[in-house]
Amino acid sequence: MRILIVVATLMLLCGCNSGWKGMKTVDASGLEPNGYPTLSEKTNAERPPIVPGKEHKQISIDDPRYIIQPGDQLSVKFFFNPELNEEDLVVRPDGHISLQLVHEVKAADLTPVQLKGVLEKKYVGQLKNPEIAVIVRSIREPYRIYVDGEVKTPGEYEMVGSMSVLQAIARAGGMIADTAKKSNVKVIREDQDGQRFVINVDLDGALNGGDLSQDIRLLPSDMVYVPRSFW
Repeated sequence: MRILIVVATLMLLCGCNSGWKGMKTVDASGLEPNGYPTLSEKTNAERPPIVPGKEHKQISIDDPRYIIQPGDQLSVKFFFNPELNEEDLVVRPDGHISLQLVHEVKAADLTPVQLKGVLEKKYVGQLKNPEIAVIVRSIREPYRIYVDGEVKTPGEYEMVGSMSVLQAIARAGGMIADTAKKSNVKVIREDQDGQRFVINVDLDGALNGGDLSQDIRLLPSDMVYVPRSFW
């Protein structure tokens, strides 16, 4: 179902300016560090980038080096306060989890042992003896991104680790040199409220002008569209 929605969205957007009507549009330079525009207070919390090249599936969830990622399912156990236990806690796309008493806690990009340490510190003062265990129950399915427009191999691609717009386009075989409008690439993304918005990306500036800030880091389920140049 999701791929059908993606295809329909891209078909709507391809080749016509009217396709962007009704969507909030922001330039790449107007994004917060977490990849979202400043829409509300909750979009301002920065999530550290994933370490490039570190594949999520290479390390077993039983390995102490395992890095928690959005979509993972956790159990958080309080040895002396079982009423606070959480058995099916899913790490949200923004990398956070919600717990009683301490509310929002960043879990993504930490090992279970590191998250245990963070939680025990947060519960000092809240609990008499905050002894906690963090267990990864299951891992998320691989994230996907979508690339369409003036690229050699449009399609759906697995997102492994950190991936930028240029890296995604390279996965799609690269841009078609004679027809791709590099200065006006679009990234369609959902904000934390599930509303789609469009990011204007000047890859011509990144490739020729050295403005690497235009080569933004993609988020799961982003759609990259390279429009056609008509001159």
